[in-house]
Amino acid sequence: MQLLTHELAQEIVVRTMKILHKNINVMNEKGIIIGSGDSKRIGQLHDGALLVLKKEESLEIGEVQAFNLKGSKPGINLPIRFNSQIVGVVGITGAPEHIRSYAELVKMAAELVLEQSFLLERVQWKQRLQSEIVNRLISGEHLEEAWIKERSLFLGFHLEQPRSAIILQLCEDAETDNQKLINAIHFELSQQDLIGVTFSNEIVVLKAGSESVQTAFLKRIAALSKGKAVMAIGSIAEDNSELKTSFHHAQLLTHIGPKLDPHAELYRYQDFRLEIVLSQLAQKEQGAYAFHFYNKLLEQDKKGELVHTLDIYIKEGGELNKIADHLFIHRNTLRYRLDKITELTGKDPRNIKNLMELYMAKLVNDLK
Repeated sequence: MQLLTHELAQEIVVRTMKILHKNINVMNEKGIIIGSGDSKRIGQLHDGALLVLKKEESLEIGEVQAFNLKGSKPGINLPIRFNSQIVGVVGITGAPEHIRSYAELVKMAAELVLEQSFLLERVQWKQRLQSEIVNRLISGEHLEEAWIKERSLFLGFHLEQPRSAIILQLCEDAETDNQKLINAIHFELSQQDLIGVTFSNEIVVLKAGSESVQTAFLKRIAALSKGKAVMAIGSIAEDNSELKTSFHHAQLLTHIGPKLDPHAELYRYQDFRLEIVLSQLAQKEQGAYAFHFYNKLLEQDKKGELVHTLDIYIKEGGELNKIADHLFIHRNTLRYRLDKITELTGKDPRNIKNLMELYMAKLVNDLK
């Protein structure tokens, strides 16, 4: 792995020159200038750097020495160390007696930038590996248990515990982006939670813990997303093989949830079990045929008055006074509407079995 790249070398140059206002050069392990405040010098061989690499110690270059060293100017050159190994050289241009006091600070700054870059790269690599594990678990294909277990343990995850799949799907007009949201979510994750991003750009969290722990987590994430993401949680997966199902349930909820309750900030599997089953039925031809009686209601109810009445009837559990108050109508008007629904569909909402059929027909229609 090449630690000292041109991009990193130039970052060291830019950072230090902002503070010192002196030209800075960074040379690689071969003594070639790969970063400099003077772009013309990039790619040149620096003999002074070669001496530093050979002797493994700092080198001051005066006017006379500079004349005899190819690619060198007066200044101080210091070795850049990482994990006790010299990986390059940093040089400050100027009379040694004028820059000697802060030469070591430049060296420290260069090594700090290098270390930060390495740690960031390591964190990003771990995130990519974790995301790959998540995608393999939720796809259910080519699980390769040994591969997943080995890499999970390397990252410190023990998969032998119940988890639920949580999906966050950014709204189209969201002003944030996935990475910003992922960074924020990372601070809310517990030690055994996995996070990844699917090929469809969905953020997926495989959340471990009890229902109460998951609920508390979801409230915090809802506050972070601020309504800019559709959020859904699937069924509890007792083992790895069930994570695909949990993810599938959550994915369905991101589609049907906003249709059924557009103002909710979260959609839970336990609240939408029936709707999930019916959404799958709605995609099949026999589903539409099974509830064809509902079509006549839709055809005759041009203003949507009867459908809305049925919706409120279901939500209020059939309590006529509450329904009439909600709709701002007289109870006699409500009875008339219920009779009209019965006449058009052959199903009386006041009969529990008929009401179930009407509700299922309505859902199948709404979820098409």
